Amino acid sequence: MKLSNIFICAMVPIFIASCAHKSAKPNKTLEPPQIETDQLSVLMQKTETNNSYVVNAKDKLQKLLQSKNFNEYISNEGILNCVNDQNQSACVLNFYLNEYYKLKYDVQIKKVIEDNQIEHKIELSKINATQANIKNYCDLSADFTAAVYTNNNDKISTFKTLFKMNKEDLSILHTKILKDDYSHFLIDENPSILQEMKTEFMEKCLHDPKNNIINYLNIFR
Repeated sequence: MKLSNIFICAMVPIFIASCAHKSAKPNKTLEPPQIETDQLSVLMQKTETNNSYVVNAKDKLQKLLQSKNFNEYISNEGILNCVNDQNQSACVLNFYLNEYYKLKYDVQIKKVIEDNQIEHKIELSKINATQANIKNYCDLSADFTAAVYTNNNDKISTFKTLFKMNKEDLSILHTKILKDDYSHFLIDENPSILQEMKTEFMEKCLHDPKNNIINYLNIFR
């Protein structure tokens, strides 16, 4: 037998033994870190023991959150900052109360917005304006606008009643027209331009009456 073959035959058992030894070592599994969970548990236990204020504040927040994962929520919002606080109970109590009132306020605001949207839809559903009425009020809106441009107080008083305008509504309309410097300049230079402006307003109003008829919602209820 050749020397090289003897060498190979001698090495094979060594490699096999080495592989067997390696495969015999058990694989180590890394446990996920539980530091935050442990910190939270310790913090809650320390601050809730014999402290009904903290317990009550926590219960109120839990009820408001309902289906949300409570521990995950408070961890994400920063309750663990209280771990290093000198007065942990006061810190945790303040945290619970702040979160509770912040969420409660958000819920109330959301409800107000939803209620307003519902009310707005109800008001819109009451509107049943005919084409003749729309055309009539577009024409009157053009005259009303022209009266404000020219400071015709007699016409403004008449239109105020007809269009169901309060002081605030009228002030908004005055302010809007007052800012239109270019149109004021054209009217001062050539008063007849007012008729062209009214014609242009009518075209725009008939195309989009809800946004051009003055006080549209109050008129067509």
